[in-house]
Amino acid sequence: MSTRKGPVVAGVAISNPDRVVYPELGLTKLDLVNHYASVGKRMLPYVRNRPLSLLRCPDGIAGSCFFQKHWQGRLPDTLDTVPVREKDGTSPYVVVRNVAGLVTLAQWGTFEIHPWPAQADRLDRPDRITFDLDPGPGLAWRDVVRAARDVRAVIDKLGLVPWVKTTGGKGLHVVVPIARHSDWDVVSTFARAIAEYLAASDPDRYVSVADKSRRKGRIFVDWLRNTRGATAVAAWSPRAREAAGVSVPISWDQLSRVRSGDQYTIGSLPESDAWKGFTRSARRISSQVIDRLGELP
Repeated sequence: MSTRKGPVVAGVAISNPDRVVYPELGLTKLDLVNHYASVGKRMLPYVRNRPLSLLRCPDGIAGSCFFQKHWQGRLPDTLDTVPVREKDGTSPYVVVRNVAGLVTLAQWGTFEIHPWPAQADRLDRPDRITFDLDPGPGLAWRDVVRAARDVRAVIDKLGLVPWVKTTGGKGLHVVVPIARHSDWDVVSTFARAIAEYLAASDPDRYVSVADKSRRKGRIFVDWLRNTRGATAVAAWSPRAREAAGVSVPISWDQLSRVRSGDQYTIGSLPESDAWKGFTRSARRISSQVIDRLGELP
């Protein structure tokens, strides 16, 4: 559908649809909008009703880009906000409820969506753990794949259920749904312990600290995404990078056929969501689970 002002996608009027936003590929703002519209139903389970941090590039990735946490100015009818307590007071974070909200964010020049690992109604109880596997200089893709499988092996032993997705960049995310029972201190301590276990078990391959001087030839098992206010790029979100990579959920069987973290791009996506059953697989971080972590060899 279109109007004199431009096309309408999911009920949202799109301005400047022909603006080129990915210069290397010639992709336009309308291509970005249509991406969010096409993956919207698959994306919503992973972003709906969560505080969002947004990477916005109003003039495309060749222009100025900035992260936005707090919503300012007029709020479109297709979006909502949630008040979030921070050090300096309470600030409004944008939340989406439907596909029209996602399309509105694209209309406002949003390329990347980074949700909290907690829902707006219980910000004190995270419901997922994300391990961002970030390869240092000199590592091949097969090293990243091996890291994901090593993280999976540990998670399996603990009785939790790990899922994997590309990041749209150079790495992989292993994501673990958890019951909304434990607070941030428990969850972040638990995630850190897993990263430190991997680093201690194979120090030539893994590191659990962000110090870049220690990451050459190693993979940083980034557990810091699991602290209050931290985020990770959402499943089905594109990245503001030349390749227009998209963070795509994949199955563990598919992992061997993936060749890079940005293999999937806007316009070249799988038709189905490999994470069916993700939410139902949530388990509680019980005292027994924590005990198992301490008993790992």
